[in-house]
Amino acid sequence: MDDILGRVALVAVVIAAAALVAFVSRRRPHHPLINTTGLGFGPGIVVFTSTACRRCKLVLTAAKATGAPLREVTFELEPSVQERAGVTGVPLTVVVDAAGNATAQFAGLVGERRLRRALVAAGL
Repeated sequence: MDDILGRVALVAVVIAAAALVAFVSRRRPHHPLINTTGLGFGPGIVVFTSTACRRCKLVLTAAKATGAPLREVTFELEPSVQERAGVTGVPLTVVVDAAGNATAQFAGLVGERRLRRALVAAGL
């Protein structure tokens, strides 16, 4: 009987460990907050991209669907802008309010719904 309980406990521990690994691996990518001061971005959405980035195209499609003003900053065309902003990975999507301040930032994929909520929160 003790042997069966030991095996059940071992299986429970293995399942819990697998669930923890699955949960941790689903976390959203992180990017340090960027500074939009002095970059001249108007209110709306700014998407930092690269020409070789497939996910960037998906983010751009979601951003366009919001109908908000959109500015794409492509690394190959404007590396100095991305460098001054402190962008270290793409896609990076930033919602900028009317005062030119970043109010929301999303690293990696972001959907239209989250972008719309961020725009409303920014007063746009």
